[in-house]
Parts: sequence; structure tokens; C-alpha cells
Amino acid sequence: MKRKMLPIKCENRDLSPLVLKSLFFTQGANLPRGYRLRERYVYDYELELIVFSEGSMVIEDQTYPIRQGDVIFRKPGQYTQGIMPYSCYFISIDLIGNTGKDPSSYDIYKKQNYQNSLINPIIDSIPTVFHPPHAEKYQFVFDSILKEYIASSSGTELIMKSYALNLLYMLYQDCINPLINKTVPMSPHYGTIKKVIEFIDENIEKKILLNDLAGLTNLSPNHFHKVFSETMGVTPNLFITKLRLDKAKDLLIRTDLPVSDISAKCGFDNIPYFSYLFKKQIKLSPGEFRKKHSYI
Repeated sequence: MKRKMLPIKCENRDLSPLVLKSLFFTQGANLPRGYRLRERYVYDYELELIVFSEGSMVIEDQTYPIRQGDVIFRKPGQYTQGIMPYSCYFISIDLIGNTGKDPSSYDIYKKQNYQNSLINPIIDSIPTVFHPPHAEKYQFVFDSILKEYIASSSGTELIMKSYALNLLYMLYQDCINPLINKTVPMSPHYGTIKKVIEFIDENIEKKILLNDLAGLTNLSPNHFHKVFSETMGVTPNLFITKLRLDKAKDLLIRTDLPVSDISAKCGFDNIPYFSYLFKKQIKLSPGEFRKKHSYI
């Protein structure tokens, strides 16, 4: 079967997911080891949360071992086949809501048009098989989608859209975090870097020197700088600056503190430099940012 998908660029604001199918596949847990489900092609975007597994899954030309807590992400046009035993939540999604497919009669095995393949930073960041932390929060979302799909009230489509967007956002946030996403090359320093990040969070108001951070890791400053940059994808100084500016934005919106106090609370002992850096990064001065996000 020839698979034709037109790749199209999709902005985040264009994502308007329509859940086409939601189910809980329990039968697979009782099937014999090695039993293969019917092979098929994927017509729309699909997500599965594995709740039990001693099996695996074929996607395209690769066989993936799957375990409890894994999230499977399949794209239109891919070939797939499940190898038992496992059980899972399953959802099929029209990501921009334009396929015209009817959720009430949707059948993953029925020959149909392929959904367009989307070029989008969130979609592109999600690997085929991902093991996120805190599987219970993912199970809550998958289960909420299933309950709404079954209930099928007048507000079902709207609430399922919000759940689907939340699911995509959760995956995106976990997938871009190198301390979580183990599909990136493993580093023996993950635990150490995590401790450094916790130290930065707890001491963001203070002056933080490279030597201080390196001292937490028993690495030389130069070696620590290299390890941190390779692990986090950004230098320690840029990482600290981003955290400080994020805290400043939050304080500008949530409090009436003077800019001088906010500057100090965020670790900047030079107010003009804080204002300069804030405007350079945010494109607004601290005062302009506060005014933009105020009610009056």
C-alpha cells in the first residue's frame, strides 16, 4: 500500500486536536507471549500509555521493547504491529481538526486517507517510545479522555481537546528536559547536574560563581562547564540568567515590589544591568513588562 502524506508546517496556535478514538486495551494482557496483533498502517496520530507489558511493538522497521509507563507516539503513514502481552490506553487524534473524520464511526483498521504529517517543534520533539516520570499524571489524562469519550456529552469535544493539548504539552516539557529524556545520550553526570540545579534554585538571590558549582561536583571548573553545557544544552551562566529572568517576570506580575527589590531578589546587584539584560532578552523594560501584564 502506497503511503502519501503531505508534510505541512503547523504553528502551535494551529493545534486543535480532535480525539477520533479512545479505548482501554485490556485483552492483550491475557494473550500468549509472542502473539501478534493484526499488522496495520497508521492513518492518524496515535498515543498509547502502557499500563502492563511483557511484550514489544513493531513500528516501521524497528521492534521496541515496551514497559509499564511508556508512552508510544505513532505518526500517520507508519507501519505498526503489537507483540503481546501488554495492555494500554489508546487514543487516535486529528491534531489540527481538519480531516473530517467522524469519531463515532472511526476504525483504525479501516482503509482511509492519511492525516497530513505536521512539521511542528512540539510534535517533532516527541520520540516514538518515551518513558516519562510520574506516569500517574499521564494516566490521569489518558483516563480522563477515555471517560469523556465514553460519556459523549455536548461538551465532550471541547474538554477532550483541552486534555489532548495538555497531554502534548506534558510530553513536550518532559521530552526537552535532558535530565528526564533518556533518549538523549546518557551521561554519568546526570545525578550531579540535578544536584547543581537544585542548588541554583535554592540560592538564586545570591551570587553564584562557577567555582561554587564546580565544587559541588568534584570537577574542575573547566570540566564542569563542559559537562553542564553538554548535558543541558546551555552554559551554566545562561542557565542561571534564564532562571533569574523567569523569577523576575513572575515577581513583576504577582507583586508590587519596586524593580530595585526584584532585581536584588533575583540575584542582580546592579539595577541598570538588570534592566538592560531584561530588555535585551524580553524586548521590554521591567516597567513595560509589568504594565503590559497588569489589569489597568
